[in-house]
Amino acid sequence: MATDKELTDFLKSVEKRAFKRSVYHVRDEEAALDIVQDSMMKLAEHYGDKPPNELPMLFQRILQNTIHDHFRRSKVR
Repeated sequence: MATDKELTDFLKSVEKRAFKRSVYHVRDEEAALDIVQDSMMKLAEHYGDKPPNELPMLFQRILQNTIHDHFRRSKVR
């Protein structure tokens, strides 16, 4: 139900904070950028049709899960 413009505006508004949060957790700027981009893509692909008021909570959950996935993958390597 969120329009493309609403989704784009939301992603622009959280981009910097999400990057800072990811850098804080993973201590690697390249990995943090990949995590944020991956989280944004997942939100847009799977939850772009949700109402705009649900996007912040969904994005935070996706971001946190993506950070956890990063650590799981790095542990296996």
